[in-house]
Amino acid sequence: MQGYERVLSEAAAKALATAGRGAQRTLALILDDVKAALFRPGDLQERDTQGRVNEVVVGGDWLVTYWPDHAVRELRSVRLERVED
Repeated sequence: MQGYERVLSEAAAKALATAGRGAQRTLALILDDVKAALFRPGDLQERDTQGRVNEVVVGGDWLVTYWPDHAVRELRSVRLERVED
């Protein structure tokens, strides 16, 4: 969605910065898909410590946890986690 800025938490930024190049490309695609459809629910939902519902998208080996802050037009990515078997 146009006009929304992508904002990464410190933990998410660190996960992105330390991921390999292939993983960074995968995460960029996932985040682009999420931004393009902010009102589509994620694969899972979880509540944060403030009681806010966070959407979780499963993409390949990654879980991306985010919530759209419509009041200030930001997509807040709070966690990028690699899933390991």
